[in-house]
Amino acid sequence: MRKLLLLKGGVPLVLTLYCLLCSGCSVIRDKPAKEDLSLALAGMAGSDEVVFEGANMLKRGGTTVPESLLFYGGTVEDHKKVKLYTLLPDKSMTQKTAAYGVKDLKNSAYALKPYYSQLEKKEGRWELQPTENSSEEGNPLPALNPLKQLEELESMEKSVTEEAGAGRGTSVLRIELTPSEARKQLSAELEKEMQILRPKVPESAENSAEADQAVTKALEKLWQKKNNELQQKLKQANVETVYHLTVDKKHNLPKRLTLNRKVSYSGEMMNKSENETYVSKVDFTGYR
Repeated sequence: MRKLLLLKGGVPLVLTLYCLLCSGCSVIRDKPAKEDLSLALAGMAGSDEVVFEGANMLKRGGTTVPESLLFYGGTVEDHKKVKLYTLLPDKSMTQKTAAYGVKDLKNSAYALKPYYSQLEKKEGRWELQPTENSSEEGNPLPALNPLKQLEELESMEKSVTEEAGAGRGTSVLRIELTPSEARKQLSAELEKEMQILRPKVPESAENSAEADQAVTKALEKLWQKKNNELQQKLKQANVETVYHLTVDKKHNLPKRLTLNRKVSYSGEMMNKSENETYVSKVDFTGYR
């Protein structure tokens, strides 16, 4: 009888252990992927200093756009200050880039043009700080602030899953934006770029010469036309945006963030030569 009772009492225990072992990935060790993402973002925000390096490019119709190549580095300090600067590509990266269709990287003036930016978070917003040596006109660096990218990821509509085959001590989170969120993100970025390109009306427009006024009106008309064309194009665009975040599981800190955005067009604008793929990568190389 005692043996029978022990057996009966042992069955729930065995079943419990079996269930725990079978679902070990989600119950014993790992957390839901979204929770892993939140912990990684919190770990980044809690670091006093972070060093990073990144690169990005745009491919249109399967061919790399040389002017889009950009190599950069920077630091995050005191949780709210970010410095970014352009870097010359190293030899290994140049070879990889050439494999994507860029025969002579030196011909890309945009990729080698020096830029510098400093941003600071004030009242929840990232603001560009004026600096003596910064050249902000046409500067792409502010949009590449990795801390801002990670912060925005947390609030976006998305699905988060953990991918298999990650390196030892790391996990790789696949973060795919919903189609509406991907379109919203792209639209916001393009709108910001268009506003930068919008012709500036002189402060003393009333007193300016008629010829100058005519030029200003012509430029504004052209800008309006191009902006309308862009909006129409966006309506027919299919946007797929996927991030991959590699996380140091021991310290819950991001190690690498990659972005792959594919834009294709349907209907009358369906043309493979118009399809675009934007790729970016940033490695977090040091924490303090």
